Amino acid sequence: MKSSDITLQIYHHHLKIPIESYFNTVTDFLDPWDERAYQFVVHQYLEKAKDNGIVGMVRQERDENYVYLDAAVRYPQAMDGQVSLESTDGGKDM
Repeated sequence: MKSSDITLQIYHHHLKIPIESYFNTVTDFLDPWDERAYQFVVHQYLEKAKDNGIVGMVRQERDENYVYLDAAVRYPQAMDGQVSLESTDGGKDM
């Protein structure tokens, strides 16, 4: 299949994560409020869910108990509407 035969379908995944779990997941990041940290959390979730989506931009909101992530996740799709079965860098609520 030629690359011109592939398009990306984008879905938004909304995650509600207990703040302690969030901090435990991003311990390797100097700034836990950096977008790369958000992307890492979403990527970990997708891997656990065996979801092969590609993480794009992630927005974050938080309160004293939870971190809320809104992640754009891309899925390669053939022009005929079939999702590509090729492995990717791989939402749903946590």
